[in-house]
Amino acid sequence: MTPYQVLENEIVKERFITLYQKLHGSKSGDMFYEKEKYNFIRIIQASNDLQQCTGFSIYGCFLDVASMNLSLEQTSKSLLYVLFYNRKLGQNDWEKRATLEVSPYGELTLRIRAGQLKYADHPVILYKGDHFQPGIKDGVKTFEYIPKIPRQSKEIIGGFIGLVRPDGSRDYFWMLQEEIDRLRRYSNKKNRGNDQEDKSNPLYSSNYGQIDSGFLEAKIIKHAFSTFPKVKIGEFSKLSDDDPDPINYGLDETVHSQKPQITTPAQEIPDEENADPGAFGGESEDEERSVVVQDEEDVF
Repeated sequence: MTPYQVLENEIVKERFITLYQKLHGSKSGDMFYEKEKYNFIRIIQASNDLQQCTGFSIYGCFLDVASMNLSLEQTSKSLLYVLFYNRKLGQNDWEKRATLEVSPYGELTLRIRAGQLKYADHPVILYKGDHFQPGIKDGVKTFEYIPKIPRQSKEIIGGFIGLVRPDGSRDYFWMLQEEIDRLRRYSNKKNRGNDQEDKSNPLYSSNYGQIDSGFLEAKIIKHAFSTFPKVKIGEFSKLSDDDPDPINYGLDETVHSQKPQITTPAQEIPDEENADPGAFGGESEDEERSVVVQDEEDVF
């Protein structure tokens, strides 16, 4: 079946609704199905590549939406992204497959549902002139923060986020300029740049030569979970850097297990990857692409 036929299929609809209602104890599976079918169709319509993806991979991604209860709605803080990659089947045979990427905001939602967090504060961007002094007291992270009001500068020097654990205790994660520079160098190296030609994610310099504030917020959320336990995701989905044990639907087709470069939709963190040409005049084996742009660390 074509991707559109999969999403409109009555058997797929029944499977989606049953899975959603069983996993989440809800009776609103039909409404969720209609909403996410509409979102998925809009995403596919925007990409000729997704229209060429196998029906099975579209089916798997759609089941993941139901199992994770995350919406495909595209906003400035999207929870999921639909990606595609070229899979080599033989000497000269390739096919396009769809997969899902869970954004930092989607990951945050999953961790709260899993009981790893009670909630998280909105990331705070630090500007030159702000007083920020991190430290550790009695084994607990602490900091002093006094924003400079009015702002004396628009120069970003980092950011931090507060996390509240289920027992009510607070934890903090901060990312300062040194770490931002490290990530930018990683992005440049991954995209085959060098000292003469910077190929890092353009959002590292899109804000008058400095990092975009929304991009930094997503980075802070993502890296705040670096020491957390793995979280369950769908079989056709992946987190940005992790490879956790997926939910198994008992499907027969093998899902790709490599960690390819990826892309994300326009509202979030883009980056460029100069892949060797593969089938379809595009990317090489197991390299993922989505509708618009991509990130250097496998989304955010």
